[in-house]
Amino acid sequence: MIKNALQFYDFDSPKTELIRHNENMTYKIIDNNKSYLLRIHNPVEGFNLDMLRCGIDKAKLISDEVKILQHLEETLWTQKVKLSVCGNPITFLDDDVPVTVLEWVEGVTIDNINITSEIAWKLGAMIGKMHNSLVHFTANHRYCYDNALLMRMIDESSNALIQGHFTKQQSEIIANALNCIGEYFSNAKERFMIVHTDLGKSNIILQNDTLIPIDFSLSGFCIPEMDLASAFAHINDDALNESILNGYTSANKYILDEVGIEACFCLQILLFVVCQHNKFAKESWFGEKLDEWCSNHFNPLIIKS
Repeated sequence: MIKNALQFYDFDSPKTELIRHNENMTYKIIDNNKSYLLRIHNPVEGFNLDMLRCGIDKAKLISDEVKILQHLEETLWTQKVKLSVCGNPITFLDDDVPVTVLEWVEGVTIDNINITSEIAWKLGAMIGKMHNSLVHFTANHRYCYDNALLMRMIDESSNALIQGHFTKQQSEIIANALNCIGEYFSNAKERFMIVHTDLGKSNIILQNDTLIPIDFSLSGFCIPEMDLASAFAHINDDALNESILNGYTSANKYILDEVGIEACFCLQILLFVVCQHNKFAKESWFGEKLDEWCSNHFNPLIIKS
């Protein structure tokens, strides 16, 4: 499959290295002393994003992701899209599997460094600048983290209960938390915009003194607090989270809502729990961790609501 993909691009003698295989088969390509990221959009067995896609054509999703990257090239340094020999940002293998190539971003992901308050501040400022650039960006085919998705997640939680993956109490708490998030989102429709949604440490690169966001594959419509919650969930340090907030407000005049951050923080966890329960329910840690999340995050949100 990789050989088939490479023939669409003007590489001379590319060397390939498989990085990972989750929602995509992702390779590092080195050619003529330049590096690229090649993605064959063919998920590993068991990795399913149907709940998020909700019938949206995969090629259209990828097309809009590419448009987001091309838009951000003009205002915020991120991965640049490499066109095929025919001038196309997306190519298709014989079995209609989409392929995209991005220029490699040199640097180190922040999961490999000590995150200081200065770096946390820069992370917040980066998110703020990204939101400034995307606030008026329109896309017709992106994921939508809205009430419709939350209702599908509640249905899937019921399925997980039937399968024995959730206890009755866990399922009820999850449904109640999702309903609370849905009520909040109903009152925040006018604040929905394109956001990254997946700002884990491995999706942020430190290049010299600059932080660069990568991997917009799960980007979609939600409130801006979703990206702050994503960063908070992965940094997991109150003092550093405060630095992130300060950095954000230095770059963006949007007034963040604390309840919105809490709701999106819970949604970040719930997306993992509900979408991936089939994959992890048999793991010994899953039930214990789910009880912990219910106690420490979902129940407090329900009580506040």
